[in-house]
Amino acid sequence: MAITIPSSIPPKTSQGEKRFFSLLVNKLPDDFYIWYEPRLNINSRHPDFIVLAPNFGLLVVEIKGWYPKEIISATTDKFEIETEGEDYESISNQKSPLRQAKDYLDSLLNQLQKYRILTNVSGKYQGRLAFPIGWGAIMSNITENQAKNINLTTVLPTPQVAYRNELLDWEKDDFSIDKLIKRLQSMFTVNFPFSTLTNEQINTIKGAIYPEIIIKKETAKINHVPPKFPLLSDDQISITLDYKQENLAKKIGDGHRRFLGVAGSGKTLILVARAKILINQNPQAKVLILCFNISLASYLKSILYEDVNNPQYKNIEVYNFDQWAKNILGKLPAKVEGNRDEYTAKLVLEKLDLYEDKDKWDAILIDEAHTFVPSWFRCCVKALKDSKNGDLIIVADGSQGVYKRDNFTWKELGIKAVGYRTISKKFDLDKNYRNTVEIINSAWSILREIQQNKEVLETEEITFPIIKPESALRHGNKPIIYLANTLENQEKLIIKTIKKLIDNDSINPRDIAILYRQQNGNSLSNIMSQLNQQHIPFYWVTKDSKTKSNYSYNREGIRLITCLSSLGLEFKIVLIIWLEQFDDCVNNRQGSLINIRQLYVAMTRAKDDLFLFGLDSSKFVNFITQNENFAMIN
Repeated sequence: MAITIPSSIPPKTSQGEKRFFSLLVNKLPDDFYIWYEPRLNINSRHPDFIVLAPNFGLLVVEIKGWYPKEIISATTDKFEIETEGEDYESISNQKSPLRQAKDYLDSLLNQLQKYRILTNVSGKYQGRLAFPIGWGAIMSNITENQAKNINLTTVLPTPQVAYRNELLDWEKDDFSIDKLIKRLQSMFTVNFPFSTLTNEQINTIKGAIYPEIIIKKETAKINHVPPKFPLLSDDQISITLDYKQENLAKKIGDGHRRFLGVAGSGKTLILVARAKILINQNPQAKVLILCFNISLASYLKSILYEDVNNPQYKNIEVYNFDQWAKNILGKLPAKVEGNRDEYTAKLVLEKLDLYEDKDKWDAILIDEAHTFVPSWFRCCVKALKDSKNGDLIIVADGSQGVYKRDNFTWKELGIKAVGYRTISKKFDLDKNYRNTVEIINSAWSILREIQQNKEVLETEEITFPIIKPESALRHGNKPIIYLANTLENQEKLIIKTIKKLIDNDSINPRDIAILYRQQNGNSLSNIMSQLNQQHIPFYWVTKDSKTKSNYSYNREGIRLITCLSSLGLEFKIVLIIWLEQFDDCVNNRQGSLINIRQLYVAMTRAKDDLFLFGLDSSKFVNFITQNENFAMIN
């Protein structure tokens, strides 16, 4: 079954579009991607269908439901169409369906050829795409004989055009998959042998079709391209949402929406994609993304604002809640009695009461909502131009009963319960795409006793997401614990591990993070000094509020960041240092929950490999060295 985006065709579509969509879904294999009405650029160009597959190429198809009697005249460029209603009759000039499809393809072609990995790099066709591209049309209400009778086949010739009689044949059970693929291939005006497109090439094409789903650009590697392709150092690929995430980002409706999912399932990526979609639909809209962490807000800004091909993304405002409150109030309140968060929210609500509609937001998207206090949600509702029906998207971890926290209900906050949407098994976004099974198992093993304490878990001041071990999809190496007898030796082990990763494994320093609970005397300065001596770049994210605010995905260097500030971020390699700082978690169940969860969050930031470092005299290190989910190195 082909992959379709959207997953189902909207009710408003024509019968011809519905038939073609159903045909492609049910007959094409699962390596085919089918897009219905993708928006190819900010000017809202919408071809009816794009068909893409690794061994097929790319085909743009227009569907027309005109009847023979409706066509007054036709040329290769323009059709004159008569439309009749009960009490009216009108004549309109419309583009030829082939011309329309070709124009859409040309628009896409300009984007695709920007990526060298998609082109021929030498020979007669240097600079042109390395796979076939084509355009065609289907006349769903005109048979080929009818077309010949009105001389339509001269401007809409087969095989580039298929008529109703063919469409009916394709739907028959005895019309094979191979026959359908060959028939679609016959719509190409130029076809040629080509190397099977890699997953990375397919994703790059997907990003050109729908730029909103691009997560980031990365340097292309040898396994990203076909054999013998001569890579250059500046060749790039696009990392995109997978089709399940893409479908959800596009299907989130207007109004108040909440969706839940496990950590690592792509919730933040979907939220960012949704913000892009909203601003592309209306570049003048006021769109706001809110989160808890300064470092996460800075990371999201870097994804959006540093996209040189889409300057409109700079119109999306991104703040952590405190910074947003400061912008509204002018300054945050000084030390207050009672709950500071609640008092700040009270002041924000009072100020928002004075705002005119033009100063409010069309859409507000909240990431890591399980870290918000209830009054912050009230502020978000009040900040919408239309508090009852405006776009309010709340993203939280599905394993947490966030709606039960502090015994509040969404209704009392002014948030409509009817907007509930969950990331469910239908989308497979209950799965963790970030971590390996080994990383999840090791982190989960430390949290087992917390898992049994549901009441405390739901009412802690800060709620950390918990990933169930069975939700991970990939396997990898066991996390490694390095034991040292002194702090100085621990520092040496840390530097040695980093140097090996960079020198032997060719890991980019910005894909490595050193996480710690809190500073440990001069040890962090010693580590940074040794990194400098080895000429290894680094960026101390949590040095102060300024360095947090200046954090960017594209900034070079190893990241140094606290466990608490790492929430919402991810890195290929994570090193957690000074495990002895978690000694207070041993035999102190009630007071240790929040601290263990800090460690849990830190461990689950690692996508591929996790290394932990501690003193062999540490109570906590002795506790986890008995755990079979870790490998130990003395």
